[in-house]
Amino acid sequence: MSELKQTSRLLRPLWRGLPVVLVCLGLSLAAAWQYLRYATPMYESTAKIKLADVNEGAMNTTLIKNLDAFSGTDRSSAEAELVRSPLLLGRALDRLSFAFDLSTYRVGKLRTTEMYRASPFRVALTLRNPKWAEKAIDLRIDAAGALTLTAPSGEVVSGRLGQPMQLTGAEVTITRNEEQLKNRPDVPLADHYRLVQHDRGQLIEALGSQLDVSSTDHNVPVLRISYQSPVPQKAADLVNALTAVYLDDYLATKYKVVNATSQSIAEQLKTVRRTLSHSEDTVEQYRDKKSIVNIKQETETDLRKIAELKIQRANIQMSLAAANDLYRYMTNGKDHALALAPNFETFNDLLSTDIIKKIKDLQAEKHDLLLRFTPEDAQVQTVDLKLADLNSYLLESIRNTRTSLTIRARDIDRTIRQSQGVFTGLPTREKDLAILERDFQLNEKLYTFLREKETEAEIAKATPISYHRVIADGLVPTEPTSPHRGFVLLVSGFLGLLVGSLLAYLIAGVSATPGDAYAVQKEASTPLAATIPHLGEDLEGQLAFFKQLATRLALKGFFVPGSKLVVSAFSNKEGQSFFFEHLRQALALQGLKVRALVLRDATSPNPDAQPDELLLIQNLTLAQDSHALAVMTGAQANLFVIDSRTTPTARLAELDLLVAEYQLPNVQLCLNRDGYDPGFLRIAARRLRRWTRHVPQAAAEPTGLPLPAGLDLQA
Repeated sequence: MSELKQTSRLLRPLWRGLPVVLVCLGLSLAAAWQYLRYATPMYESTAKIKLADVNEGAMNTTLIKNLDAFSGTDRSSAEAELVRSPLLLGRALDRLSFAFDLSTYRVGKLRTTEMYRASPFRVALTLRNPKWAEKAIDLRIDAAGALTLTAPSGEVVSGRLGQPMQLTGAEVTITRNEEQLKNRPDVPLADHYRLVQHDRGQLIEALGSQLDVSSTDHNVPVLRISYQSPVPQKAADLVNALTAVYLDDYLATKYKVVNATSQSIAEQLKTVRRTLSHSEDTVEQYRDKKSIVNIKQETETDLRKIAELKIQRANIQMSLAAANDLYRYMTNGKDHALALAPNFETFNDLLSTDIIKKIKDLQAEKHDLLLRFTPEDAQVQTVDLKLADLNSYLLESIRNTRTSLTIRARDIDRTIRQSQGVFTGLPTREKDLAILERDFQLNEKLYTFLREKETEAEIAKATPISYHRVIADGLVPTEPTSPHRGFVLLVSGFLGLLVGSLLAYLIAGVSATPGDAYAVQKEASTPLAATIPHLGEDLEGQLAFFKQLATRLALKGFFVPGSKLVVSAFSNKEGQSFFFEHLRQALALQGLKVRALVLRDATSPNPDAQPDELLLIQNLTLAQDSHALAVMTGAQANLFVIDSRTTPTARLAELDLLVAEYQLPNVQLCLNRDGYDPGFLRIAARRLRRWTRHVPQAAAEPTGLPLPAGLDLQA
């Protein structure tokens, strides 16, 4: 079976049960309409506040820094909790002139409506009994202005407008609201009312539970304040009063903190100023006492001086060592001084150079004289004496140089020791000075910080502005937020359709019929011999179809001469007579020798077929008489007529049991009106046409002319 047929089969009960679905839909919409008519509408008003930026304005400077490492970072959530706090709610109620503390209601036949500021009278109510809070006091005003009060305890007091009325637990004075009566002359004063004095604690708790305060976005510091009330003006008044109170409280809290901080800073500045002055004096005295200008520069100068002295001492020591070596060399070789070649690198002054030059000249002169004279000659002796004098002079010069270098080295060592003595106790002086300067710097920073904060506090005190901003006031709503008319009707319609569909499928399941050949073959084990569609009212078309049907049945062996063919059904509404009459006519037109017999009751004749004829019998219905089973038992073939719209599906299993129990011969089914599903509208139109034609409703199917009991028809 194709998916389309399967889908149509699933939807068939819904289509056939369309009246039930429509009735359920109508009832559901009617119930929703009545609910919307009598339900109390709720109106919502919303105000929005942009929170001040932490870097915006003088009020938000770094006057006070939060040093708590565990402090919260979600500022919007904290502000939302502040807005719905009992403190601000109580201030908002005070700002509204206690309009929320006393509720007045107009009592109607179907609904009680709160009047709020639209009340035609004013009430001054003083409760002496706290137990009467949140309890209703009944009030009736007649056309003459007479009042009747009924207390929660049942006490009844009468009076007039403007007259104080004393109850056991309260005192009530009711006057005319001339302004409201002037603005709304169509609103009557004489009516039935109810007064409720609220307990402030319970009222604040109720308002807090109904108030919705949230942030529009986690990263956007904007608070959204919403409140729902049956009275539109009441919702707008509360959110606007709450925003005003929140801004005032924020400003007052900020200035309270600023004033307290400014006073504390002023007191701290006095102490810090004295401490800073003492630190300055201490540093000054220590520098004077230790003669300190700049320890770093002085230390660098002394170290550079010592380094230079050490370099000089090293040079002198090298010169002294060279002079000692030369002196030792000259002393050891004084007997052959002319043969010596000392290193005079240390003595490179002009005098030493001149002496050496003279010695070399005398040596050259001696060599020249020895060529002409003997060593004992007076001229040669004179030259030797000059050389000896110069050598003695040179040796004495070296000795004096050694002495001078030694003295100079000793003086430099003494100077180095004196310079190094300056560093004795230097770490202690540096430590003491560092401690004093650190105390001075800390006091100076603290003084500077406090002076900056004092300036910020003065600026903040001079700018009385709150940087929280109301970016959207609470407007008086015109359309209720609940109940939402369209949504309620939509949901009610959906539920009506759902319930109607369930009922349609339930009814279809309880009164299930086969519908088509597939359902018959699925539910019954008895074979299906033929299916007859809905043939309408065309007689020629009906007869043409049954001619084809007779041919198909003949091919299946149902029309054997000398056999009895019985047409049976469960009831008269399944088209048994229609099938029998048209089959008889079709067989007669085909030239078969047919004898037709209609059984009216159990006494009707039930003969056997002759050898050359086909006996066609219209049996009694199974619902009418059990004699029909005996007729079916005596037949050679049985055609059982069922209808797709009137035969219950459960009876197919019953037929299978009867066939098996009574061993009924050759029983096969004939399905009348196969797949016929006209739907509710078509059935209604057909019944309307029948009603206009005065056709009796019992004639559901054309059955042809009835045959008298026991009448044999021969073709």
